[in-house]
Amino acid sequence: MVVRSCSRYVLALKLALAVPVLGCAGSVASAQAASPGSATERAPLAQTLHGPAKLVGEALGDVPLTASQRERIEAMARDFESRHTLAQAARKDFMLALAGQVEAGHIDRSALEPRVDVLKSALDNARPADRASFEELHALLSADQRAAFVDALHTRMAGHKDDGQHHHSLKQWADDLKLSEDQRAQIRVALHSRTEATEEHHGEHPGSEAHPHADASRRGAKVLAAFKEDRFVLDEVAPTKDMAKGVGKMADHLIGLAEVAVPVLTADQRATAAKKLRERANTVDAANPELL
Repeated sequence: MVVRSCSRYVLALKLALAVPVLGCAGSVASAQAASPGSATERAPLAQTLHGPAKLVGEALGDVPLTASQRERIEAMARDFESRHTLAQAARKDFMLALAGQVEAGHIDRSALEPRVDVLKSALDNARPADRASFEELHALLSADQRAAFVDALHTRMAGHKDDGQHHHSLKQWADDLKLSEDQRAQIRVALHSRTEATEEHHGEHPGSEAHPHADASRRGAKVLAAFKEDRFVLDEVAPTKDMAKGVGKMADHLIGLAEVAVPVLTADQRATAAKKLRERANTVDAANPELL
């Protein structure tokens, strides 16, 4: 039901954002790759990161790095966290506002859309430095280190995709709300009709591969393959996409889900759903990295 309809959006965002996420606005020319004789070691780093960026930090922790490389990457991670403070606050504001509406039993899009616009703006403002910093990371690492990083990131992403935690968490919503079979059926039918209408409106064939997951998967694979090479320019490999549009679609989907579910829920179930949304507003982890 709801699990299947949401999963493709979450997986798409994971694959789309899990790459250029460490950041600072420093010059690529200042980065120094490890020389053959430099002493390297593996150790955890960038442990303050959250969401998809946490996957990148964990993967870099599997790569033998010099002390100077480690110091630089830690600084990049701190800059990334600082740069994304506004986006994190905007996401939280949107989620809390949605929670309040769910609990009240009335979804007001006009009150939510300005909050989504703030989130779009914050992400757009951070993106140029995010992309520049991923190029800096490429210059910072040697060829062997780049290959080790990409392999480690592939492994971690596959682990999070296959461990079932995300699907379990979405199914848990229905279980925690104690939805009856009739309620599940009502939501499933309404959501299916809504999805088909949306796809037809955008000229997509229902059930086709013209969805974010397939596109983001190809884009992510292309970026990671290019990262192993000596030349790496993101604008050549993965030109900037309209993130605002993607965030808008995800927000629209989440609001739409609330519009479908709220009329079916009892007051107690709405209170439980609101509580879960408020908890989610404060949590973005590697296994569940969606912005919304």
